[in-house]
Amino acid sequence: MKYYRIFLLLFFFVSQIAPAQSEQDRLEAEIINVERGIVAKLTGHEPIKGKKKLSSRSSKSERKITADFLFNSLKDIGLDAEKDTYNVQDKKGTQYAGINVYAEIPATTDNDEWVIICAHYDTVENSPGAVHNATGVAIAYYVAKKIAELESRNKNFMIVFFDHWKSNMIGTRMFTKKLQKEGYNVHSMHRSDYMGWDNDEDRAIELLASNISLESLYRIESPVPVYKRTVATPESRFFSNFGYDTVTLTAELKNADNSPFVRQSEDKYTTVNFKYLASTTEITYKVMKALAK
Repeated sequence: MKYYRIFLLLFFFVSQIAPAQSEQDRLEAEIINVERGIVAKLTGHEPIKGKKKLSSRSSKSERKITADFLFNSLKDIGLDAEKDTYNVQDKKGTQYAGINVYAEIPATTDNDEWVIICAHYDTVENSPGAVHNATGVAIAYYVAKKIAELESRNKNFMIVFFDHWKSNMIGTRMFTKKLQKEGYNVHSMHRSDYMGWDNDEDRAIELLASNISLESLYRIESPVPVYKRTVATPESRFFSNFGYDTVTLTAELKNADNSPFVRQSEDKYTTVNFKYLASTTEITYKVMKALAK
């Protein structure tokens, strides 16, 4: 009788723990399945259109194909995707024509604040741009998909894929000016870059936040180590110049646990640690979900 009771107790505890474990496994598998598809197509690992495979997202033609793919991908998850095209000239007379792709996810309450989830989609020449920055695009895409599925949102959300990062952030500059000109009340802008490499398998992230409240929110939602970045990125400085609070998520750049292939021909789909990417994506989604309450 004694052993029978012990058996029953063990069965009870195992039955309580197993569903939680399987649910976490299911969620990780769901995220990986979505993000593999995005990263594979953006890096030329799989065809992006018909038999067309991208070599990099650097040339005008390949950036156009990429923009169309992202536009259609947002529409596939039920979002009203839009293209913000621009054609500008810098002080040296160089012309830049590009396409920022975005979609709005309105609040379900009367709130005028906007949370921007963003990533650049272009690459340097001859680089497939997996970790820099197809993975950032994949995070933003999946998080937008899940935010759009929420029954209630106490803030407005917007997902944006920027063009022309490698050209002095022209796409980012043009879209941020659009937000200011059209009077968007921006709560905060959240971007991911250099994500997807985790050599020590600790799933740690590096974080640069413009205020302690945003930093704390990520730390609360993160089950993994969070290292504070002390050096501002050009994008974060630019957003701050407009008075926008910002967050930048990366791999452990300060601890040198980041891809050695960034901006090179070997920055490929096969170098991405998708379990690590899924972990960071889940943290980002939890933060967005908290902001939506």
